[in-house]
Amino acid sequence: MFVVPRRVVAVGLVVLLLGGGFASLPVAASADHGAVTGASVDTAVGGASENSTYQADRTSEQDSGGTGETTATAEASGSLARVGSAETHRRRPRRQGGNTAGGAVAMAASIETGTATSGATQTDDGDVIQQTQTYARIPEEPGEVAVTLTYEVPDRVVDLETHVPAEATVTDTDGFERVNESVYEWEETTDTATVSYRINPNRTIEKSGPEGAEGRYLSVDTGDWALLTRSRTPTRWRYTGQDPVRYNRTLRTAGPGAAGEEIVYLGEVATFEETAHNQTFTLAIPERATMTASPISVLDSMANASNALRVGDRDEQVFVVAAPSEAVEWGVEGYQIGDADMWVQSRQSLDTANNVWLHEYVHSRQAYETTRETRWTVEGWATYYAAVLTLEQDRIGFDEFRAQLAAGGRPVYSDVALTDRSSWTNDANYRKGALVAGRADVHIRSATDRNKTLQTVFQSLNGYRDPVTQSQFLSEVEATGGASVRNTTATETETTTTVAMWNETTHRRLFGAIPARIGYSLPPVDRADAYRADSLYRSDAPVGGSEPIRLATNETLAVDAVVENAGGDAGAYNVTLAVNETVVAAKQGQIEPGERTEVEVTHTFADPGRYVISVDGDTVTVVVTEPAAASVTDVTASPQEVRQGDSVDVTATVANDNEIPGTIAVEFRRNGTVFAEQRLYLPPQATTTVVRTVTLGELGTVSLSAGDGRTATAVEVVVSTETAEPTSTPTERLTDTQTTAGEGNGNGFTALVAGLAVLLAALIARQRGS
Repeated sequence: MFVVPRRVVAVGLVVLLLGGGFASLPVAASADHGAVTGASVDTAVGGASENSTYQADRTSEQDSGGTGETTATAEASGSLARVGSAETHRRRPRRQGGNTAGGAVAMAASIETGTATSGATQTDDGDVIQQTQTYARIPEEPGEVAVTLTYEVPDRVVDLETHVPAEATVTDTDGFERVNESVYEWEETTDTATVSYRINPNRTIEKSGPEGAEGRYLSVDTGDWALLTRSRTPTRWRYTGQDPVRYNRTLRTAGPGAAGEEIVYLGEVATFEETAHNQTFTLAIPERATMTASPISVLDSMANASNALRVGDRDEQVFVVAAPSEAVEWGVEGYQIGDADMWVQSRQSLDTANNVWLHEYVHSRQAYETTRETRWTVEGWATYYAAVLTLEQDRIGFDEFRAQLAAGGRPVYSDVALTDRSSWTNDANYRKGALVAGRADVHIRSATDRNKTLQTVFQSLNGYRDPVTQSQFLSEVEATGGASVRNTTATETETTTTVAMWNETTHRRLFGAIPARIGYSLPPVDRADAYRADSLYRSDAPVGGSEPIRLATNETLAVDAVVENAGGDAGAYNVTLAVNETVVAAKQGQIEPGERTEVEVTHTFADPGRYVISVDGDTVTVVVTEPAAASVTDVTASPQEVRQGDSVDVTATVANDNEIPGTIAVEFRRNGTVFAEQRLYLPPQATTTVVRTVTLGELGTVSLSAGDGRTATAVEVVVSTETAEPTSTPTERLTDTQTTAGEGNGNGFTALVAGLAVLLAALIARQRGS
């Protein structure tokens, strides 16, 4: 892996200043990372494979944005003189970080459409010199980036000078006077002064082996976007007063981008954050990058590693850029610089023993400096911990873990002694170094009945202020695991002895049972009932079967996420549902080894749009639209003839012929006046009816209708003062419209027969009387 030195700690200088300015400060020995074009990065590391990560040699200078100061012993121009400086000398290791685990987890995703800002070396009290570096692309000049260096100078500062990169082209100054080609002195005429310059950020690595291949990039400006490290700008100032004048550095982007303390990305980018275990992880994903792992899983993996590594040196801010893998021929898989800035090629997976994301993160926890004899620990420990942490996160099995470490025992390393850098071949510091690191962990666990581990040594080394020698390293091993472990570790690091990988039984005994390997996935989208919608339109209705899944706004989608434990022990699961890569729901529980279960996770979609839901990288597209418009297709009234003051039931038939849920507010009208209203919610391809009763007090023909307020379907009802005929038989209920011609003559015929019967009876009576 590629790790560049941490920020140069500013060291105070005791200087007797008797007036005037001061001599220009010599530039530190480190190469400027913002201005070197085609520079050879000398890491003094041999190797073979180009699939690697890269960290700069920590036997060389380290750099930081911090400051220092000391008190002079005489007065200059009648006042006590002190000098402060930044980025001018080799740093000292920072104080050991805390190991407190915990802290709330907060996730957010946002598209950066404006500028990006990242602070460094924050100060709490006293006067502060604020340096701001603002970076901007120059689209018409690919291969050039514009930088504006701004200083805000407090009143007690009487002199200040800065160094711009040696190969920079200065384009403008305001408040600074040029001293020589790269040194500029503050003119003391304004509290804010600037130097504007241009740099070529294109840097290639010319080392062969695991740290890259000749002609491949470490930083680049493509014209459309740029990924680079900040300019080194050594600064020194003279001030008066007892309290120190402090120094604060901030990186900004002019336009879309993202900035850490050391790395700058210029271009459209989305940023994701997670805060856990006293660290805030920021992952910047360029628009041009295609991720293999989801942003959420990358952040979760780093947060889990933060908790697992109890070695101190937890930086509050961890800044990661997913470098577009396909756009540039990168020289390395990952690159870590400064305290906790890094980039990793976006195609890198989390589910591999060669976990570059965790490899780079482990480097950010290595605060110690090395000598040539202990240099192997930088890459060896990062490779080992990346693999073992990935195993503990249930992303790989023991077989893959064993294969990764066992490579260090191949015959190609039979002539390698890790303390002798001249013997390194074929990634020896990565491969054999990782195996030896793992064996040291095994020896310590075995000797202490698992009460201590290699992390104890790791933490002790992080507390060293000076580069760690082989003797000091072995002393820490002995203090942790005893004399026998020291002797074994000395043999395995100082000689060419062949080392071997331990077996699974030993691993279970010393590291615990093979942990629960819990995986998560979405069910197949063609399983309609595994995706269900719940809303006013429908209740727990299957909506799967094909992609995209279609919903209406304010519907809740329930997904039966698949949880499976392929490990050797029971474990707790935490299945999360993400929408557009932001976690929106989670469920926790316990699952036994070898079991597979389904867990319902839900989310309500309030707004229309196209969404991608995901569970641990599995994705399904969901399209959400406003509900369709249902319509009234028929209206009936019963009865259709009534006496004045009676009631009528009006029935509206409502249909939704669309593929999405529909709704309608049905208005019932009497002669155009609304007498009732009903809101209906219908699932796709559904029909229903709604009935409303109305009392009719007016005589004559009444129009009753139902519709959506714009269109309506009507029916007429006749209202009269007469009482309706009994309804015992259909004949007795016949109306004029139901009467046929034959039926009309029937009534007259009945009256004629009755009259003839009366006349016949009278004649018979008269005849009998005579």
